[in-house]
Amino acid sequence: MLDKKVKIKAVRDLGAGNHLIVIASPEQARLVRPGQFVMLKCVENTGENPLLRRPFTIFNIHRNARSGKPAGVELLVKEVGVGTRRLVSARPGQTLDCLGPQGHGFQLPSDLPSRVTTACLVAGGVGIAPLLLLAESLLALRVKPILFYGGGTVADLVLREPFERLGIDIITSTEDGSHGERGLVTEPLAQFLRIHPRKDIRLYACGPWGMMRAVHELAVGHDLQCEVSLEARMGCGLGACLGCVVASPAAEGRPYLRVCQDGPVMNSRLVRWDIEPV
Repeated sequence: MLDKKVKIKAVRDLGAGNHLIVIASPEQARLVRPGQFVMLKCVENTGENPLLRRPFTIFNIHRNARSGKPAGVELLVKEVGVGTRRLVSARPGQTLDCLGPQGHGFQLPSDLPSRVTTACLVAGGVGIAPLLLLAESLLALRVKPILFYGGGTVADLVLREPFERLGIDIITSTEDGSHGERGLVTEPLAQFLRIHPRKDIRLYACGPWGMMRAVHELAVGHDLQCEVSLEARMGCGLGACLGCVVASPAAEGRPYLRVCQDGPVMNSRLVRWDIEPV
C-alpha cells in the first residue's frame, strides 16, 4: 500500500452521472489485485473540503500505449455528493492524494480450475467496477466467466465494452425493460442455475445490498460458493474508525467485520444479510 501524489490523466463522462477517471500512478498500478480499492482525495488542497478521502474500486489497469506496462489505474465514479462532484469536475493534470491499493480482493488460487469451470459475475449498476480485472484473471486460469449485468435503465449499464472485447457472454436486464430482459438481474441468474445444476459454478457479486443478498441466497440454495465485493462509507480506510463495519454471524468472536480491512471482498456466508449497514 502506497500513499502517493497522483495526477488526473483523463475524466470520461459515461452518462447518468457515471465517470471513468484515469489517474497516473505506475507504482500503485503494479501492486493491484482484482477487487482492491484506493482512498482518493477529491480535491487538490489537503485542507480543503471534503477533508476525508473516498474509497473507489479499481476498475482497470491503465497501461502505457507503447510498452504495455502499468501506468495508472482507472476508477468508476458515480456522482452522488459533494466529494464525487468535485472529483468528476477535476481537470487533467490536477494532483490528488491517493492511498492504495487496499483491502482483500477476490480469492484466485492457482488450483481454482480444478474446482470451478464457470464463474457467474453478477453486477448491479456501478457494481461492475471490480469485475473486469476478476474476469481477466479467471480467463487466465481457464475458468469461463459469464456476466449478469442489471440496472434501472440502459443508462446504468456502463462499461460493457471491455467485457465484450474479452469475448465474455453478457446477460443484461433492466427494471424498465430498456435493455435486455425486464426485471431484476437475479432473475436470469436464478434461471441459469436451475438449468445448470452443477457444483463447479462459483458466484461473484457486487451491487446494491438487496441484490447481493439475493445472490447469496441463490448460492446457499444451490450449495455454491459466493464472494461479494461490499461497498461501505469509509472514514479512514485503515480499520481504525470502524465506520465501515458489517455484521457477521461467523467472525470468530467478533460480531462485526471491517469492509476496508477484512474485505471489501469476502465470502457471502460471513455477512449477516438481515442487518443492512447504515
